[in-house]
Amino acid sequence: MDIKRMLFFAGLAILMAQLLFAGASAQNGTGVLNLIIKMEQSPLAEGKSQAEKENLEMNSTINLLNEADSKGHVVSISVTGDIANSVYPLYVTMLGSTENHELMMGGLSGGEELVSFEDQDARLRKTKRYVEDDYICGGKQSKVAGYLPQPDSFNQTSYKILDDLEILYLVDETGLPESQGKAVPYLREGFAFYVVPVSEGQGLRMQDGAAKAAGLNGTDWYNLLASKFDESAGKGEPMVVVFTNTVSGSEEYLDAYKKFVEYAAGKGASFVTTKELVESSKNA
Repeated sequence: MDIKRMLFFAGLAILMAQLLFAGASAQNGTGVLNLIIKMEQSPLAEGKSQAEKENLEMNSTINLLNEADSKGHVVSISVTGDIANSVYPLYVTMLGSTENHELMMGGLSGGEELVSFEDQDARLRKTKRYVEDDYICGGKQSKVAGYLPQPDSFNQTSYKILDDLEILYLVDETGLPESQGKAVPYLREGFAFYVVPVSEGQGLRMQDGAAKAAGLNGTDWYNLLASKFDESAGKGEPMVVVFTNTVSGSEEYLDAYKKFVEYAAGKGASFVTTKELVESSKNA
């Protein structure tokens, strides 16, 4: 057999193995799932006291984490510097000390806008320090590996800051041009950090805020989540999805979240943190 035929059959064998793996994943219902929980502050609604606002923020986050924690699923949790430093430092300390939790930073404050490179650098350094400072003396100390920017608060001119801070990954929930068609974390060209694309299905990012903005009710959102999980599992790709406490922490979106987590677990999903997902991509 000549070398061309040998290479052809070798390539065919690899392709068949990939197809068989994808088919087996779909048949067995297995898949890799990265749950990212965003803890955000809610606006002070008319008629509500500051204490009521804080109870809402805390309870909505607890509602989301209880579903994962009660079953031992690992999750990644994004908190802002304000939340870690002055609003809920003791709660963030508790979150970071729990073994199935990974803490990432979500900007200095909610709703922050794009500022100069120097201001971004100072802001991110503060945020990282605030999150890492929340730990029980003598206990587990969290080292921040990831960054989930506030919408419209960060751009590629500031990528160098992430390398300077030794950040492992950036979560892309808005859809960078470089993320199009990518389902797994990829190394950002020219830098040392990885980009983690949030999964996309039916033209919509798997992010509850985007689903709500698109007018999806709880049932529609659940159906999209379950469909995307099956699709990703069938392709042998991970699913990365973001749930926000102020969106999914109550009412019909909370029902959709709980039902989805149960569905994925029932399908034999392997739950991973974002850091674990990136590390596995590095070693692939």
